[in-house]
Amino acid sequence: MAPKRKPARAAAEAERDPDGIFRGVSAFPVPHGVQSRRLEVWKQRLVQMGGRVQEKVGKGAPAVNHVLAMDAKALLREVDAAWLHRFRGSVVSFEWLEECLKAGERLPEHKFAINYEEEFKPKKVTDTRDSAALQRAKRGKMLSEDPGSQQRTSGEDMDKSDGAERPDASANVNEGSGVEKKPNQYAGSQSSSGDTRGSHGTFDSEEASSGGPSIYAPADLNRNITKIFGRLIDIYRALGDDRRSFSYYKAIPVIEKVPFKIESGDQVKDLPAIGKSLKDHIHEIVTTGKLSKLEHFENDEKVRTISLFGEVWGIGPATALKLYEKGHRTLDDLAKDESLTYAQRIGLKFFDDIKQRIPRHEVSEMEKLLQDVGKDILSGVIIVCGGSYRRGKASCGDMDIVITHPDGERLRLLAESKGYVLDDTGLYLATQGSGGKHAGRSDAIVNCHTEKDVFDTLGYPWLEPHERNL
Repeated sequence: MAPKRKPARAAAEAERDPDGIFRGVSAFPVPHGVQSRRLEVWKQRLVQMGGRVQEKVGKGAPAVNHVLAMDAKALLREVDAAWLHRFRGSVVSFEWLEECLKAGERLPEHKFAINYEEEFKPKKVTDTRDSAALQRAKRGKMLSEDPGSQQRTSGEDMDKSDGAERPDASANVNEGSGVEKKPNQYAGSQSSSGDTRGSHGTFDSEEASSGGPSIYAPADLNRNITKIFGRLIDIYRALGDDRRSFSYYKAIPVIEKVPFKIESGDQVKDLPAIGKSLKDHIHEIVTTGKLSKLEHFENDEKVRTISLFGEVWGIGPATALKLYEKGHRTLDDLAKDESLTYAQRIGLKFFDDIKQRIPRHEVSEMEKLLQDVGKDILSGVIIVCGGSYRRGKASCGDMDIVITHPDGERLRLLAESKGYVLDDTGLYLATQGSGGKHAGRSDAIVNCHTEKDVFDTLGYPWLEPHERNL
């Protein structure tokens, strides 16, 4: 008879590294608002890295020094407010745990602190007239910094407020979010797209109402920067330069979370994902209102045309260049080209529709559908929508689906313990940082031609894919 498989928690305990990055952490994870499978993976990783997981807090429960939650509202649904006021430990978002796992080290907690005290403050809006004024103030704060649109918003307020005192929009933009915003706080995962196409930070109150309380609605104080960076993402993608495209992509959510108007490059020099080149770009934008690099691209017919063709679904950088070299300059020219594939013709036919952003509630429904189908195909599979949806945006440019399985997590941990780094591109030797810690992957890739080669190198038992469901 085959031996019984250990429960996931017991297996994690057996693999526990007592000197891991979470050594000394005794945490209560608040389950509200977290997918059950994702919560279990987080618990397993915390235990494997030296921490302890407690299933309750309060009288008679084991001592805890960390409480993890999605946000303030989720926290207060599960934990008594009086207990929280007495608690002397750390109350942080799950983002702290995830970022620590990515970095391979214990990160400062203050950047991820949940400011639940905001939930106890009295609301200033008491009647319909004030509520409408507040919504207009929020929209005016978060819309494009185009002077014309600001003037129209201001005019509407004067015409419709009947002299009523308007609330301070800047004090209420993030009301109810419960997460304290600090200059160096940054987004968790920037591994995929879905938030470019020149609409970063744009926020609509109707979209927000459909997406639930977790919608990320930044004050958008620096849209003058993120709008230009979004355009450069599209251009570099169309040119096939994924490295440069991704550098701008990583920078955008970092800039969006800066809670003040950036006025010089020195103000962002210590932010993650902002190197010297991007700092110089930001300085040029905030001092001149434009970026010479973008103007150069937009004045170059070849770049402008290839970028346009690259926005058609099904047309990649190489095809866009070929179409340009054939003499095509407009979408109407493409429609006459008989060499287009069926997929490319569909992309051309629905060009404007595909560029429309997807409401958050539709992405949520699709994620649920994929999760249900995934469970039927592979037990234990974890399917989540990443990109701008995961960061809480009210709408998405596209859907970035991340599919993982606990077996894959264990394999990565095993690789790290043996001095390797395993990612979706291959198995690499790890570089050594200070104190003997792994600092990241080196350029030395291990010669593995098949999946089995990776398992053999790590000394992990090999199973054929169809055997892994047993």
